[in-house]
Formats: sequence, structure tokens, C-alpha cells
Amino acid sequence: MRRSERAAIARAIAQAEDGTSGRIAVRIVPDATLDAIERAKHEFGRIGLHRHDRANAALILVAPKARSFAVIGDRALHERVGDEFWSELVRASRPYFARGEVPEGVIHVVGRLGEAFKAHFACD
Repeated sequence: MRRSERAAIARAIAQAEDGTSGRIAVRIVPDATLDAIERAKHEFGRIGLHRHDRANAALILVAPKARSFAVIGDRALHERVGDEFWSELVRASRPYFARGEVPEGVIHVVGRLGEAFKAHFACD
């Protein structure tokens, strides 16, 4: 991924988190085969997102070579947005990743997570 693409993702994350208590992390992994959900759970714990005091962090994991991705959220985030949010997010994001548009797909997911953060976790 090019530096400009990484910078665009970083800007999207900063914008999504701004004014909220939510946190977003992104992992792009080179693996050609993997279970994206299991790897995302592992990464979520490995980088300590489960220790976020509001339990509203999210992780986006993309494995372009495996043509796979996962988006997971901590307990409080999931309780607020529900299963349908995650299903719709995956449905709307899948075409980006299927076309190999990883930065665009990540930015789309980040934007949707930002909307959820602003709706449910705005800072006072």
C-alpha cells in the first residue's frame, strides 16, 4: 500500500474517532490463506483493543491475497449497533475488496464506524 493511501486511511480514522470515545485499528495482512474472523479476534487482543475503557473499539482486518476481510467490534459497540449493522457493513464493503480496492474499502468501513461512534459514543 502506498504512503498516500496509508495517509488517507489515517485521516479517515482520525475523522471517525473525532469527538467520540471510539477507537479504530486497521491491519492489512499478507497471508494468502486464513480465517479472517479468527485472525481479527487474535489481532484485537494482541494489540490491546479489548482494554479500551469504553469497550467500543473496532478492528478492520484485510488479507488481500486471501481475498478476505473482517470487521469486529468490542462489546459496547456491538450492543449499541446490533447484528444487522455488521451484516450491512460487510455487504456494503465486500465489493470494494472484491475489486482489490483495499484503501477505498477500508475508508468506507471506517466512515461507517465513525457514524456509529458519533451516534452512540459522542463525547460530552
